[in-house]
Amino acid sequence: MKAKGTIYMGLILAVTFIAILESGCAMFKKRPLLEPRESGDTLVEITDPQQLPRFQDDYSRDSLLRSIDNSLDYFKRVKVNPYGFHMTGFSHENLENTLRFFREGFLRCRNGEELNDFIVKNFRVFQAIGKAYEGQVHFTGYGTPIYDGNLTPTGEFRYPLYKMPAGFKKPYYTRREIEERGLLKGNEIVYLKSKLDAYLIHVQGSGQIRLPTGEKVYVGYAADSGHQYSSIGRMLVMDGKIPEEELTLSTLIGYFEQHPNELDSYLKKNDRYIFFKRVPYATPYGSIGVPVTPMRSIATDKKVFPAGGLAFAVIESKKAKKTWGFWGKGKSEAEKAFFVLDQDTGSAIQTPARADVYFGIGDQAMHEAGELNTYGQLYYFLRR
Repeated sequence: MKAKGTIYMGLILAVTFIAILESGCAMFKKRPLLEPRESGDTLVEITDPQQLPRFQDDYSRDSLLRSIDNSLDYFKRVKVNPYGFHMTGFSHENLENTLRFFREGFLRCRNGEELNDFIVKNFRVFQAIGKAYEGQVHFTGYGTPIYDGNLTPTGEFRYPLYKMPAGFKKPYYTRREIEERGLLKGNEIVYLKSKLDAYLIHVQGSGQIRLPTGEKVYVGYAADSGHQYSSIGRMLVMDGKIPEEELTLSTLIGYFEQHPNELDSYLKKNDRYIFFKRVPYATPYGSIGVPVTPMRSIATDKKVFPAGGLAFAVIESKKAKKTWGFWGKGKSEAEKAFFVLDQDTGSAIQTPARADVYFGIGDQAMHEAGELNTYGQLYYFLRR
């Protein structure tokens, strides 16, 4: 009886397995590829409700409303997209109307269930095609560092940030040519303690410099040299110096603290150079000319995504152990989902498969931003 029972159970399992394979059970299926409606489209409308994420928000209402208002200010000033993004329906007028309608409905919603229903009923949802049309977007973080510095060079402060030189035009010289030939002498804005600190402000695009008097100087992005950006973190991975799964800002800084003699050679492999200007505001402004808001502003390629638009980010937790500051202790299994406004751009953000989340100002924000290095999905909205 035992042998017959075993055979019988084996037959049931075999038949069940074959049935699963023949039926194409969803557990063995990949999500369908995102097929653009028109050649060159970087967003695809999701028409199957089963493919929509749950629209919840993990951050404060006030910060979202503030960021929405900043984008609305942009749409008041700029009536036509100046960045080259063109997709049917995504006019500045439609994007502005979408924001206003969302803001009104968001204020009326009393809980997450009402908010999700409001979006599903009233908005068309478009997903970024991501990498290979699979919808996977690589999310990283950025912030505004605060470093000690001085307005004049000293033995302690020797590494300058530069303003644009007279007669500047793209393409300018490469980083190696600029530094080895001293091409920017006389254009110094401020001096820092560390060459790596100066370079990290190049990557972040803005910074606060704390002078010996206690006063702060604020610097913001003015222009770039026009050359290709090459990530020194990616170079370290390719050279086998840091495992890819461990690459964060902390590990990068730690590596060069232990191998300071390698820093200069790696920096000069990145041809792109950033020029700065002194600005009167502490909170940095994004590329569309509005203040960026922590956990609400993202940097994307403005040729492929709508400047100022309302979006929704779903960030996976597969690297949560490396990003404890983002997920929070004890929450490493949960993904993050939140509404964002597309208000900035960056040197390394040049495809529909990349997005940078702004974390804020100071050491903690920089630490958390530097630890975010994972994947997710990005969705944009238009009012029906």
